[in-house]
Amino acid sequence: MQAYIDDFNLITVQSNVKLNGSFEIDNDGIFKLELIKQFKRENNYYYRLKMSHPIHLSQTDHILYDGQEIPLFIGDITRTSNFESVFSALDETLGATIADNKTTFSVWSPVAQSISVVTDEHAYEMTRKNNGTYTVVVDNNLHGISYQYEVMINNKRIRVNDPYAKGLTVNSTKSVVIDMNQVQDFPSQFPEIERNDVIIYEVHTRDFSMHPNSGIQHKGKLLGLIEEGTSTHTGHTTGFDYIKSLGISHIELLPVNDFARVDDIDFMSNYNWGYDPEFYQTIDGSYSTDAMHPVRRIEELKMVVQKYHEAGMGVILDVVFNHVYKMETSPFEQLVPGYYFRYHKDGTLSNGTGVGNDVKTERVMMRKYILDTLEYYIDTFKIDGFRFDLMGVIDIETMQHIERLIQSKNKYGFILGEGWNLYSAMPDAMKTIHENIDQVPDVHFFNDFFRDTLKGNNFDLKDRGYFNGKGRYYERMFTLFTGQTGIPAKQSINYAEVHDNHTLFDRINYTTHADMYLQHKIHQMITIFTILSLGTPFIHAGQEFFRTKYGHGNTYNLSDFINRIDWNRRIKYDKELDVIKQALKIKRTYEIFKTQTFENKSKRIIQLNIDQPLFGVLLFDRRYEFILLFNPTAINYDVSLPRMGQYEVVLTNESTQQKFVQSQVTLNPYQCLLMKKEF
Repeated sequence: MQAYIDDFNLITVQSNVKLNGSFEIDNDGIFKLELIKQFKRENNYYYRLKMSHPIHLSQTDHILYDGQEIPLFIGDITRTSNFESVFSALDETLGATIADNKTTFSVWSPVAQSISVVTDEHAYEMTRKNNGTYTVVVDNNLHGISYQYEVMINNKRIRVNDPYAKGLTVNSTKSVVIDMNQVQDFPSQFPEIERNDVIIYEVHTRDFSMHPNSGIQHKGKLLGLIEEGTSTHTGHTTGFDYIKSLGISHIELLPVNDFARVDDIDFMSNYNWGYDPEFYQTIDGSYSTDAMHPVRRIEELKMVVQKYHEAGMGVILDVVFNHVYKMETSPFEQLVPGYYFRYHKDGTLSNGTGVGNDVKTERVMMRKYILDTLEYYIDTFKIDGFRFDLMGVIDIETMQHIERLIQSKNKYGFILGEGWNLYSAMPDAMKTIHENIDQVPDVHFFNDFFRDTLKGNNFDLKDRGYFNGKGRYYERMFTLFTGQTGIPAKQSINYAEVHDNHTLFDRINYTTHADMYLQHKIHQMITIFTILSLGTPFIHAGQEFFRTKYGHGNTYNLSDFINRIDWNRRIKYDKELDVIKQALKIKRTYEIFKTQTFENKSKRIIQLNIDQPLFGVLLFDRRYEFILLFNPTAINYDVSLPRMGQYEVVLTNESTQQKFVQSQVTLNPYQCLLMKKEF
């Protein structure tokens, strides 16, 4: 027999035999329980019992029946609104903090019967507050000391790591106390990058430096992101110097917080993108040059941010608050079973994320945790923005809180995320999805319609779009370019390639039968269109020199050989790279390409009436007018220019092109062309 607390005065008993006696509870005294319902389901009998007054959760672990003690477990109570209203602890500072040479430990677990802080040498019993927080003050600075919480819960005593831990021992075995005053400071200021100047470059910390020709010493490490003076054996720049030369505004790092599947020391034995989060406020040891010293992890991320800020670039972190690696062993579930995760009405776990669990972000203490975590990264590291993985299963109220937090800390802070509508146990009206975009005006959404129009449906490898499909979807191109379709330009992340799925090069290689030179031209047209369209451009590291993963799509746990950035391609395609650099320079330089509100520019961006499926636009900047042309076919086209005068060719993916044109220009197969002249 087992019993479960389902509400403050409601208990359910489960038995495999029929029971006929009365039930009592020892809860600060012996009280009789009223039987209000009984039923049989499959081979078990169930008895719903009511108590005359609220149960003291920390003072009971069994009920009495016919002289027997029936163990009492946490049931549905943690999923009730009553539980949340009684035990809200929004004003508590949780985790291990140090002040006045004293260490304070605080952890929230209203359903625990007792909690102690356990170090290698001592155990400190914690005191329970009415809001469910356990706390203790130790009259010593315990910086560097490892600890766990010993929790009596659900009739057993368990050891749990601190979800608020800022440090961990190797491979996350124990939490570590960190005195931030003993962490070396690497001060920096937020770069003042306006929203319409943002150009994002997505980087996986490990991929960036693992190639043998990267010239980077700290391979696979955070410090590999900031080594200066690195180059290939041919002298071509790599690493930090290379990124500085591109002209992007922000790097976006795939998750750097603690994640599963990669050993902190023997990191070469396994590969992972980092979307298996375990501890959100600790930097993953595999990215540190000294994983055994938790402070070093913090200092190295600080060094990365400082270096990029000094170069005028921002740093965005990819964060994964939608799920945890393993719900059963996560500190959230161990400390407050059932509270932090989303369930369907039938009691089954919600799995919109596809990995076994959905974090219930709408819970006030989960929302607090998310906000506390983001605030920690902003205040401690000066992080400039966040990319929210599977943002569609994060509730919109939480995202609104995030908007306010980030704006209060840094008016140039940037937020983006995946607004997919996934099958989660949360009403669509609560989800941060495309349909609710107007409720989060500071949040930017990955524009899947943009991506699929350019190259074909992302989940159908054979499908084709405008550029690799001979002009398919021509009718979409102008509204796509001007940000009038689906996601408005001011909130649109324009992209054709990310870490997920096939690279653009591999997709084009699969869907076209053109020779490699023409495939490269198609690739460059897509990248240039992505950069120059109204909205925020997003480039996957290596996309600019035709990154390949050798035909593999989901490479989250494949080898370094497949995932690493191949710096040899940076050498091979150096001239082609210059074309993308020029496109980025144009995006940064001319206001007409940076605008994110087409309604105010409708007379300054005009679609040209030229042979279909060619796409062309006439754009008027403050001093210059531009003509932008794309040819997605294998045919030469002569295009009459709509305006008189001589135009200078400022961008093309054609290897040979006259520098000035007037009256008419010939567009070669798969050529894009940007021309300008002064008014």
